[in-house]
Amino acid sequence: MEGLNFELLSRLKTLPEICPIHPDQHMVELTHKAKGEGKTKEPFCPKCVAERIANQHNDIFLRGVWRGYRRNFYGVLRNDSIFDDPEILGETFNTYRAERGSEAERNLNQARQLAGRYLDRSYNANAILTGKPGTGKTHLAMGMLRAINDNIKPNAMCLFLSVNEVVRLVKDSFNNKQSPYTEARITRMAGLASVLVLDDLGSEASFKSTNTEASDWVQQLLFGILNKRSGRTIVTTNLNSAQLARIYNPKLLSRMYRGVERNHSIIKFTESTTDKRLEMF
Repeated sequence: MEGLNFELLSRLKTLPEICPIHPDQHMVELTHKAKGEGKTKEPFCPKCVAERIANQHNDIFLRGVWRGYRRNFYGVLRNDSIFDDPEILGETFNTYRAERGSEAERNLNQARQLAGRYLDRSYNANAILTGKPGTGKTHLAMGMLRAINDNIKPNAMCLFLSVNEVVRLVKDSFNNKQSPYTEARITRMAGLASVLVLDDLGSEASFKSTNTEASDWVQQLLFGILNKRSGRTIVTTNLNSAQLARIYNPKLLSRMYRGVERNHSIIKFTESTTDKRLEMF
């Protein structure tokens, strides 16, 4: 009866009855004195009470462990991803609009199939979604990532990185020592993710009047991210392979194209798919 204070111990009365679960333990009752009249609570077994308390503590501990586990794996997509538009997180396959028989519908179906491949942790190919702006590449990439995040067993880290926003935040960290968005941390997080989306690759260079070569530092940052990974990276870009070759180092592209051709993991949008931003109103 450890943990009971002296006042409570003085009010405990041992009964002749034996606990049906613990044959070596007598039942006890707690007498409550009120205005001289003896009142008792329901008899109980001290060992049963101790076990119940221990189980409650264990349940609380396990719930905390589970919350931490979910945060460190399943919750990474929501809590650690870097978006240029936070609403992207709400995009799924079900919210992607595509007319029956259209290129968009075929690409949606291919994206579903590719997402299914990534549920197998031994599948190490990258995937590329390419085509003109506004066709829904980012939407499909997030749909893939959410489907993987929701269904992969056991839970795994899925991460979404908007390339242009990553570049901006890492540059800002040079003059802000309190920033969590250092090059080392971004690279480490990207390397730990089971599946990574690099969204809008090439945007950091194509904002210029011409698609010139990306800066040495940007190439170093992107190479560091891709070099940390063994495939399982989904890339969206508005550029084709010839344009990418003019902007990026061959070593960087070699890592980006890992397994893509062999596994037919290119989703291409052509002029057949209209700019979804023009369909808003």
